[in-house]
Amino acid sequence: MKKIMFLLTLLMLTSQANAALLTFDDIPGGSKQNSVGGMPVYNGFVFSSTLNWIDVESSNWNHGAYSNDFALLNNYHGIGIITEESGAYFTFDGLWAKKWGTSKNSGGTDSLFGTLQGYKDGVLAWSINTSLNGSYKYFGAQSGLIDELRLGFGNNFLVDNLALNHNTSTPVPEPAPLALLALGLAGLGLMRRRKSA
Repeated sequence: MKKIMFLLTLLMLTSQANAALLTFDDIPGGSKQNSVGGMPVYNGFVFSSTLNWIDVESSNWNHGAYSNDFALLNNYHGIGIITEESGAYFTFDGLWAKKWGTSKNSGGTDSLFGTLQGYKDGVLAWSINTSLNGSYKYFGAQSGLIDELRLGFGNNFLVDNLALNHNTSTPVPEPAPLALLALGLAGLGLMRRRKSA
């Protein structure tokens, strides 16, 4: 029984080992207080030149991060594009976004409109219509592998706690944690039947 539980735990941890939560607080050569700068390759992801890291808490741009001090800023208008460094597929697991130039947690009427899109091999895989105001809004995970994430929230927006998941193997669907748990429980049930027989 202990072996089965160990294997189930190991499988569940392995399936989530390639997840990356991009907080923008630990950017190599960046994340400097009261500063802004271009995005280098970060946690295995490449960012278009329209995107910058920025201190939005302890700075002249006190517009607020979702967590900690830093966020991603669409500093040059247009669409921000994110790809995997090696060109591999990845999944989009969610992010927080708000309108730039608004006071921290100021809410208000949505006034920045656009789209959040995932592309795979140049073909649109999914698309979400978006609207932002002065408070962070959550956009949840979308199913399917992509090789390009397009942040098209409209001009001048902030993104924080961007969750992406590297796909380091051939596209084989990973078993869901609940399915793994069900398999483990079924295995335990079989072991008990054998012992009582």
